[in-house]
Amino acid sequence: MESRHRRWSVLLSATVLTTCLTGVAPAWRGVQSRDLVVTDLAGRRLQPLAVSGVHATVFVFTRTDCPIAARYLPELERLQSRASTMAIAFWLVFLDRDEPVESIQAYLETHGFHGRVLRDREHALVRLAGATITPEAAVFAHGSGEPTLVYRGRIDDRYVDLGRSRPAPTVRDLDVVLDAIGTGVPVRFRSTEAVGCVIADLR
Repeated sequence: MESRHRRWSVLLSATVLTTCLTGVAPAWRGVQSRDLVVTDLAGRRLQPLAVSGVHATVFVFTRTDCPIAARYLPELERLQSRASTMAIAFWLVFLDRDEPVESIQAYLETHGFHGRVLRDREHALVRLAGATITPEAAVFAHGSGEPTLVYRGRIDDRYVDLGRSRPAPTVRDLDVVLDAIGTGVPVRFRSTEAVGCVIADLR
C-alpha cells in the first residue's frame, strides 16, 4: 500500500498549486489569533499575530532533535530573508518546553539561521495551526479581520517519506504561497503533508 506521505508527492506546477490555494478554509477559522501570546528566546511575551503592516505571518515549527528539520535550516534562512522583502513576518518556532535557551542558540548558530525565533512551550500556536510534524509551515494572511490560516504543510517536496528524499525539490510549496501573497493573488486554505518528526512526541 502506498504510504500516506507518498500520496502527497505528486508533482504540481506552481500554477496548479496557486490555483489549489483557493480551497475551503479550515474549521478553526475565526479563533482570536491576535490574542495568542508566546515568548521569544529572551522570555519576552509576544503576540505575533497582532502586528500591523504585514501581509502575512509565517510560522515554521521545529525542534533541535529532528534531523529533517535541521537539514531545512539553510532553506529557511533563504525563505525568511525573502519574506522580509515582501512585508511578510517569518518566525521559526521551537516546541520543546524543556529545551534550554542556550541549546537553541547554539543550534541556530551551528546551522546559520539568523531570523526571528519564538518558543511555543504550551503548543498554543501548534493548536491554532493544526500542526503535527516538524518541520511544518503555517501561513496566516492578514486582512481587515482576524488573521486567517491559508496554508499548512511541507516547505517543499524534497522529502518523499522518512528516509527517502530527492536530490532537490521539484515543488517549493512555501515559496509558491509567498509568491501568491506577495503578488496579491487571492489565497484560501490549502494543506500538504509534511515529512519529519511527530510533534506529539514532545507532550
